[in-house]
Amino acid sequence: MGSDKEWYDQLETAILIRVEDFRLMGYREIEAEHIWSFLVEVVWKDQGDPRLHQRIHDILQMKIASLMDFITLGPPEEVAKEEVLPQLTDGQE
Repeated sequence: MGSDKEWYDQLETAILIRVEDFRLMGYREIEAEHIWSFLVEVVWKDQGDPRLHQRIHDILQMKIASLMDFITLGPPEEVAKEEVLPQLTDGQE
């Protein structure tokens, strides 16, 4: 298995379970796409090709705070750029 589509098809049930978990906790705006993007862009970004059991573990152990930070602030690289860029441009006007 290799493509994101193939992985998503395998993991969709676990992702939808997690969506429902978050909704029961009061986070009704969480969608499967949010979780999938967070996993691909943050959790699995530097892990190479995790096995199925590791991916399921990552889904079920996902923390709502990390997911909400991702949704509201974007991927960590974007956040870091936003924090550093004003420091680099201060006093250059």
